[in-house]
Amino acid sequence: MIAHLQDQKENWAGAYVQGYFYQGLECLGISGAKPTGFRFAQYDVDEILKGSNVLDIGSNTGFVAIWCAKLAKSVTGIELNPYLNKIAREAADHLSILNVAFCEEGFEEFDSDRKFDVILSLSNHHTIDGNLNLGFEKHMQRISNLLEVDGYMLFESHNVFGRGDGGTGDDGDMDKKIRIMSNYFKIERYKMVRKFLRYSDVDKLFIVARKSPVAMPIKFDLAVARQDYSWTTPSRDE
Repeated sequence: MIAHLQDQKENWAGAYVQGYFYQGLECLGISGAKPTGFRFAQYDVDEILKGSNVLDIGSNTGFVAIWCAKLAKSVTGIELNPYLNKIAREAADHLSILNVAFCEEGFEEFDSDRKFDVILSLSNHHTIDGNLNLGFEKHMQRISNLLEVDGYMLFESHNVFGRGDGGTGDDGDMDKKIRIMSNYFKIERYKMVRKFLRYSDVDKLFIVARKSPVAMPIKFDLAVARQDYSWTTPSRDE
């Protein structure tokens, strides 16, 4: 796996965390910048994942997909970076995880004949390496189109403490993005989740949302949401 990271560092523009593991997987002894067990303990979504067909957008080293595969019926990871896909497949083989597959393509190109029960969009509505940015509304539309009726989107923000001027990794405009999201999804609950590394990440906003055939606007104040690390169930904005 380390050899693939070295190849990535030499051959792939925009490698995360200076070419080290961005995702971690504790059972492999890899913490990375974002250990998967640490993240999912905060997300508290095991019941949603159980028995589901899951799509993971921007699956990176595949450690999140592998984690979910222990609960899900099947997991499909989409990742453009070939070096990270090599790590993902080796990790799945090593752990004898048979219900996970990895597609080497961008989300804007991905197509599927089937719908998914759960789609993960974890800090991936655009990418820090600059390789993907559909625009937020198109990203929401694509996810909605790939979900089963009443399917779940599990969403993690980028930097909600940013200026909100549209820069890469800046979700300081999350009030606006929530309004867009509410055109396609019912936002069931949200909370802030804590970073793992003190100096190379920020706390994120995590959202559990469900596909909706009609717009479901909510009352949302980003300044308040940024302070709340317990679940908030939003009220409708009539």
